[in-house]
Amino acid sequence: MLKIRLTLDVVMKERGITQTKLSELTGIRQATISDICRNARQEISFPVLEKIGEALDIKDLSQLICFEESNNE
Repeated sequence: MLKIRLTLDVVMKERGITQTKLSELTGIRQATISDICRNARQEISFPVLEKIGEALDIKDLSQLICFEESNNE
């Protein structure tokens, strides 16, 4: 079974941006960014994705999302 995984942690590491800095750039709570990095959120709104995309200069949403195999069925 495929599962959607956000790769925000990978993108942030590549760009040398901390969760705290991303929080400052986006106005999104650091705890929310932490949840997104850990894939602990079930839902993420478009406005949140837009703020993250703008702060990280992401033009293609596929830079933040991938599919991975899940062992849970």
